[in-house]
Parts: sequence; structure tokens; C-alpha cells
Amino acid sequence: MPANGNSHAYFNIDEVRSKNVLKQITQLINEVTNITETFPLKPGQTTEGLVATLDAAVANFLQTGSFAISKCPIANSDPRAIDLLHEALGAVQDTGQVMIQTGRDFVRDSTSTNKRAIATNSGRNLLTAVAKFLILADSIDVKVIVDKVDEVRETAHQMIEADTKIKVDDLYNLLISQIEELDITVRRRAIDLVKPNQRDDLLAARSALRQTAPLLYTSTRTFVRHPEHEEARRNRDYTADEMHSALNALESVLNGQQPKVTFSEYGRIGDLINEIDTFQNRIEIDPAHYRRGTDRPDLEGHCERIVSGSASIADAESTRENRKQKIVAECNNLRQALQELLTEYEKSTGRRDDNDDIPLGIAEVHKRTKDLRRHLRRAIVDHISDAFLDTRTPLILLIEAAKEGHEENTRYRSKMFQEHANEIVSVARLSCQLSSDVESVSVIQHTAAQLEKLAPQVAQAAILLCHQPTSKTAQENMETYKNAWFDKVRLLTTALDNITTLDDFLAVSEAHIVEDCERGIKGITANASTPDENAANCETVDCAAGSIRGRALRVCDVVDAEMDFLQNSEYTETVKQAVRILKTQRVDQFAERASALANRQEAHGLTWDPKTKEEEMNEFINACTLVHDAVKDIRHALLMNRSMNDVDSDVEYEADGVGAANADANRTISEQENQQNLMRRLPEEEKKKIQAQIDIFKVTQTRFEREVAKWDETGNDIISLANNMCKIMMSMTEFTRGCGPLKTTMDVIRAAQEISLNGSKLNALARQIGEESADSQTKKDLLAYLSQITLYCQQLNICSKVKADVTQVGNELVVSALDSAMSLIQTARNLLTAVVQTVKAAYIASTKCAQRERARVESAVALSDAHKAINYESPMDESVPSS
Repeated sequence: MPANGNSHAYFNIDEVRSKNVLKQITQLINEVTNITETFPLKPGQTTEGLVATLDAAVANFLQTGSFAISKCPIANSDPRAIDLLHEALGAVQDTGQVMIQTGRDFVRDSTSTNKRAIATNSGRNLLTAVAKFLILADSIDVKVIVDKVDEVRETAHQMIEADTKIKVDDLYNLLISQIEELDITVRRRAIDLVKPNQRDDLLAARSALRQTAPLLYTSTRTFVRHPEHEEARRNRDYTADEMHSALNALESVLNGQQPKVTFSEYGRIGDLINEIDTFQNRIEIDPAHYRRGTDRPDLEGHCERIVSGSASIADAESTRENRKQKIVAECNNLRQALQELLTEYEKSTGRRDDNDDIPLGIAEVHKRTKDLRRHLRRAIVDHISDAFLDTRTPLILLIEAAKEGHEENTRYRSKMFQEHANEIVSVARLSCQLSSDVESVSVIQHTAAQLEKLAPQVAQAAILLCHQPTSKTAQENMETYKNAWFDKVRLLTTALDNITTLDDFLAVSEAHIVEDCERGIKGITANASTPDENAANCETVDCAAGSIRGRALRVCDVVDAEMDFLQNSEYTETVKQAVRILKTQRVDQFAERASALANRQEAHGLTWDPKTKEEEMNEFINACTLVHDAVKDIRHALLMNRSMNDVDSDVEYEADGVGAANADANRTISEQENQQNLMRRLPEEEKKKIQAQIDIFKVTQTRFEREVAKWDETGNDIISLANNMCKIMMSMTEFTRGCGPLKTTMDVIRAAQEISLNGSKLNALARQIGEESADSQTKKDLLAYLSQITLYCQQLNICSKVKADVTQVGNELVVSALDSAMSLIQTARNLLTAVVQTVKAAYIASTKCAQRERARVESAVALSDAHKAINYESPMDESVPSS
């Protein structure tokens, strides 16, 4: 937009909250600045045409404004506001006429500095008048909506104060109609808001208003019917406060103010994930720039804060002991890796020789951080899996106890429900510590806060129902609170699923099924000498079986939801088929066998001898195996289209999992030709050395990604070629680990040839940039890096003939390919480093070219202005008579 920097100096553009208003102001700014700034004219433009366009725009604005004022809904109720609108529109008309006249004078003599200044000032006055009118009109629109909010507030107040059920019913019907009318205008306003956080807060307040209305209705009716019960008063007061909070939030956002509690304020990334991300970005330091006095304490401080945050998760109640030990071990490993890296940085001070010690140290810190992330994620998924295993039963048991009118049992169930609710809220907040998904975190934190306030009211509704079990009003009140609770829990569950990876969820679910199986075995094998002890054992087995069934069904729901987001394909059908087998066959078979076992134990458990217990234990294990294997089949189906490099886990990649799947998919390749299979059979010592080189390669890859992020790949051939080369090199390094898309030595050779072809194209494009560069040193650097690309492409062609050697030692086949694999990875890393340097040098060269071109244009413009000043604006020499 060619707007002058001072075009809106007389009004604050931040006052504009509406997109529509901002659009109209921007459009008029363009029309005004076209007159004062657009010289020389573009082809087809005329000076009179510019003025005519502005004249038409002002006339159209005045006509539209007059029509809008005539239709203003507050014309009768607030005549003062209408007068203000007429005054503001009159100011637009006056300043518009002045602008058109001064603009016409200016375009007829565009070399006059004085006329330009007058036209520019007139344009500012016009824009200020337009902005004031639009902002005033927008504020009146807001006032209309706020008046509707006040109507809802008044009706809600009358309903709360009503003393008969008939009045409550009539006022509720009126309230619903008012809320529906308000909802339409609020949604329209939310779409038009400029700031996203205001839009989110407005929609959140709208949602709270709609959700609270039914609760307010049933709570008020219940209080009118049973005013003698304190629980009824508490329910009514709670819903009244929630209704007023929602209405106040609506009004605050509409007026551009900050509500007391906002949805947007919950959207903050957790401290722990923020520390981990910052730490990983900070550890990569240029050795020449490393400073012991500042960098060491800074990195150690980040590390200790990560350890402290990890300890809070490790010490949480539902964290498994083995997971806690792994977290502690990885924290110690991270500390050790950081100290070794810092030592290498300090050793490199003043040293010029390049070696792999620092890249290896960086790779080791990244590896330890990645392992710690995984264990922390799994610990949190442990909590989520336990807390959300069965979110319905605690409330259903509470309601059943209340309907029976048994107060002691109801209060006990109420306590259990409250503990369940506290656990859900606590786990939800804990899960946000490791998520960088701001939108999902906002939903989780906001919903958790709502559930925290709702849970005591659900318990109060249940206690009231216990006191009045035959009251239809109390039953309806309980039903409304139950539905509200389940709706919010469902929303929270969905949001948690969004921040939980499917790999983590399935791995944890498998482990928990094994734990539940072990718990059931203890219940079967435990000795029982009394009926009570036998009943306790039966309950243990029954709870374990219920947990296994619940976890299996939860797996089905989560995986089905994930597949619904993907386009139908052979892959999704395979996964869905595995889910159907678990859901429709294995779960039912397990439930039937577990139920039969529980019945036998209940009837004859006291008389079971060791042999019978062993038989029943084997029966339970076999039943559990049905579910466990079906879940495992789902996981393997999900991993069918993954490479080993895509999986961040300590259990997902197994010989019968991804490896088997990939082997089956490529069965057409003979065992002799499929070098990838042989690479998997390398000795562990060689695998570790290869992995160390791959870790260094990944550090170089990270630097490459950081460098190309400065460029826009769209239409940029250099970045496109560089990215393609990086992807191919990554596939080649994966081949040395026995995974990835390249299966045979011939595949690797073809990949190397493709890299060479891309390298030649990159060479030609970058050389062209170098030739255009005026800076000799930049050109020299760029050409030097290009020569390195040519050299390393040739070396990569030679190293691509990597092949695993198979020798027979005794009765065993020994596979070895260490030297060729290491050479391939090191050459790929050197080539990628050269590509990084080339991209950086090309970026510098192109920037200098652009700066040189800009300087040339500015010089030409300055020279042109000087000519204008000499020809048109210099004062005449009084001694020379004018002709």
C-alpha cells in the first residue's frame, strides 16, 4: 500500500477493532495517497482520473453512511448518538470536498511543493474524519450488542429471583430466545474482530453462556421446589455466578477491555517444554564465540531447570517406578553429556584444527535430550491412560447411590467422584508441561478450570437427589449436571488426544495391559481362607479385567479417530481392520472368558488347590494375550508406512514389527540383493559407530535447515535443489542403519547419481549469482564452496557402492560393512556442509546484489529530484529579466 507514513497521524489505528472498518479506512487511504504519492503515473492513469476516483469514493461513502444512519436500530432510543453520527458524516463531507479541490489543484501542478503539502494535509483531515465516523459507527454497533447482553442479564436476574416454577419456565423461554438472538450478533462480531485473542475470548464467553443457561434453569427450578436444602441454593448460586461471569466477559470483550478470566490467557507453552527447546537451540555454539564465563553457567542453568521440571513429573503419583528410574537416569546422562560438550568447547579455544569431538558432543546432548523427552512423554501418557480409563463410572455410581436415598453411601461415592475429578484436572494440567500446541493447551487449561468448579456442584446435585430421590425436579437437575460434566470431560479427552502421539499412547497401553494382567494373576493366586478374602481376590481380578477391557476399547476409539483424519487408502483400511478385530472379536472373547473365570472364583475360590490356581492363571493369561496381541497388531499396522527413523520409542521398532512389515513389502527383492536386510545384521559395535556418525550428520542437517529457513522455497530453485539433495542424503544414511526407502546397493548408486545431477544444477545457478556479485571476496567464497560440492559429489558416487560383506565363521554368518558405511556418511556430511556454505554465500551475494540495485535506483531518483528542483522550484535570479 503506497500510504504515506503520516496518513493516519491524527487517529490511532489501534482503536480500530473491526476488520470491516479497517478495510474501509485502508481503501480510502489508497484513494487519497494515489493522488499525493503516485508519480510518475502508471500506464493508463490520468491525473483527473485519480481525482474523479476519489470523488466517487467519497460520494459512495456519504451515501452508504446516510443510509446506515437512517436504519440505525437506536434511532429512537438514543437520538444523541444519531446526532453524533450526522456530525461525523458531515465532517467527512466537508473534508472530502476540500480534499477533492486541493487534490485537483495539486495534480494540475504536481511540481509545486506547497500544493503537495496542502493536498497531503487535506488527505490527512479526510482520513481522520472517515476514521472517526467509522469508529463511532462501530461503537454504536457494539452498544446495540451490549444492550442485548443487558437484556439477557436482566431476564436471568428475574429468573433467579422467581418464586414459582411457572415464572421460571416463562422467563427461561424468554431467556433462550434472547440468547439465540444475541448469539447471532456475537458470532458475526467475532468473525469481524481484528485481534485473534479477542475473537477467542468472545467465542469462549458465548459458549459459556449457552452451556450455563440449562444449568441455571434446572438449578433455579430445583431451588424453588426445595428451598429448604442448602445444596439447592449452592447449585443456583453457582450457576448464577457463571451466568454473570459469561455476560460480563462478553461485555468486556465487546468494549475492547480485558475480562477477569480469558480463554486466550491459558494459551501459554509449558515452562518445561520451553526450557528444553531453548536448551537444544543454545548448545550449538561456534567454538570461536564460546565464552566460559557466560555460556557455561547459562547452559548449566537451563539443564538444571530441565532436571527440576522432570523431577516433578517423575515424583508424580501415577508415574511408574521403572519410568521414574529411566527419567532420573536420563537426567544424569544429560548432565554428563553437557559437561563433556562444554569441556570440548573449552579445549577448542584457540585451536584451529577441525575434528568431530564437538559435533559428537552436540549429537550426544541432542540424543540424551530426545531420550528424556520420550520418557517424560510416556510418564504423562501413563497418567492420562490411568485417569481417563473410565470417566463415566464414578459419576454413574454416585447417581445410583443418590437415587437409592442412601446418604452415607452417597457421601462416600461423592468423595470418590471428587477425587476422580481432581485427578482428571491435575493430569490435564500436567500434560500441558510438555506440549507446544498452544491451541490445544488453551482448550485443556480452560476446560480443566471449568471442571474444577463444576465437580463440587455435581456432588451437591447428587446429595440433593439423595435427600429427595422421588423429586422429578431434583432428578432433572442431576441429569443436567451429569450431561454438562460428560460434555466437558469429552472435550478435555479430545484435546488431550490431540497433544498425545499415537505411538506413545499405544506403547503405554500395551504396557498397562501387561500390568493389569499381572494384577489379575495376583488376585487368582492369592490365598483366601475366608469368604471376605476370597471376595477381595475376586474384586481384584474383576477390576483388572475391567481395566484391560476399558484400555482396549479406548485404543479402538483413539485409533479410529486418528484414521478419520486421513484419506482412505490401503494403509487406513489395514489399520481399521485391525481395530475391528480387537473391538468386535477379541474384547468380547476376553470379557466372556474373564467373566466365567470370575464366576468360578466367586463360587469355588476357597477350595482351589495350587494346580487349579495354575490352570485358572493360564486361562487368564491366555485371555489377556488375545487383547494384548490385537493391540500389538494395531501398532504394527500403524507402523507399516514408517521407517525406523520416524519412530521415537524404546519398544515400537521390533523384529516382528516394522522390520517384518518392510521385509514383507519388499519380498520381491532377493535376500542376496537386499543389502538393507544385511545392514540390520551388523555387529552391535559397528552399529554404534555408524549411529555416532549419523548423529553428527543430523547436527549438520539441523544447520542446513536453519540456513534454508531464511529463503522462501517457492520459486527458488537453489533452495529446492538443496532440500532435495538433503533428503536423498538422509535416505542414504538411513540405508547404513538398515532402514529407509533404499533397499539395495544399486538404489544407493542411483541416489548418488541423482545428487550429482542436482549438484551440477546447483553449481550452475549459484555460479550465476556469483558472477553478478560486485564484491570480489563474496564471489571468491561462493566459487570455492561450489568446487567443494563438485568434489564431494564425485566422492559420494564412489562411496555409494557400499555393500555388506558376509563371511562364515564356524556355523554363523558374520556381516561387516563398517568402513564403507562410515565413508558414505562422512562424505554425505561433508557434501551437506558444502551445500550449507554455498546457500549461505549465495544468500549474502544475492543480498549485496539487491542492495547495489537499490542504491542505483535511489541515486537515479535523487538525481531526478535534483533536476526537478533546478527546472521548476529554483527562485528566479532577479537580475535576469523573465521572458
